[in-house]
Amino acid sequence: MKFFKIDISNKHIFDEYFAIFEPEIADLTFTNLFIWDPFYDIHFTEEDGFLLIMAKPYNQPPFLHGPVGIDLNKLPIVIEKARKYFESEGYSFIIKRASKKTVDMLSECGLKFESIFERDISDYVYRVEDLVQLKGKKYHPKKNHINKFLRLYSDRYEWKKIDEEIVKLCWDFECEWYEKRNGKEDIGLTFEKMAIERAIKNFDKLSYEGMVIFIDGRIKAFTFGEPLNKNTVVIHIEKADPDIEGLYAFVNQKFLAEFWQDFEFVNREEDLGKEGIRKAKMSYHPFKFAEKFTILFD
Repeated sequence: MKFFKIDISNKHIFDEYFAIFEPEIADLTFTNLFIWDPFYDIHFTEEDGFLLIMAKPYNQPPFLHGPVGIDLNKLPIVIEKARKYFESEGYSFIIKRASKKTVDMLSECGLKFESIFERDISDYVYRVEDLVQLKGKKYHPKKNHINKFLRLYSDRYEWKKIDEEIVKLCWDFECEWYEKRNGKEDIGLTFEKMAIERAIKNFDKLSYEGMVIFIDGRIKAFTFGEPLNKNTVVIHIEKADPDIEGLYAFVNQKFLAEFWQDFEFVNREEDLGKEGIRKAKMSYHPFKFAEKFTILFD
């Protein structure tokens, strides 16, 4: 078994496996794996009809993502080969960020393992219709935020679909946002900035679509997303000027309304256990979670 470093030229390989597997979790898109490679150091190989994705995260031990494939007869063989590879490299064999689908497949194969639910990295999943229409009392605060934004900026903003020229302008805004948030003091924001840079530089080769909000002719928000499976879209990036009240709520609603109303669900990724992010994501009342697990073998 030999693993290869992820590269933009490999995109078609990942896309073919994901199209058959229909992932539930945001981790399993080529865009996410590629843009976050500076942090996760992604390698991959193909084995017996499965795509194996190995991560060597910054300052953390290596792990295997859940194998991407559908042949239950071959899955135990693939797991054993992966285990032997990890052991030969001096690594402990562990699967992390595995979806419920992976856990169920391993169970069906009769493999012995322990699965540990990981709330902090499980993805928030919402109904697109709920976040577009914002009906009912529970969404009243969000509607108020959006209405306030529109009262203040209705004749000063415009939205545009990202193209190869507009996407370059997002970088200047990201740098401003990073400085405003003292990003140099936060390793997470630093890696996020690197991820956004990779997304912007490879816009023409990746599959995401995006929207930008201009206010008085200057970018004040941008967001990127793409289909995750046949009925779910995933939002990779959402950035807005925190000093403009209601802008985050507005861009959240507007992007779904203009681009993704043909999808039933939207995956807005994880909160990493950060209290502020969790509070914000819970305030949109998730329909469900795309659960993730750590898997340990005997």
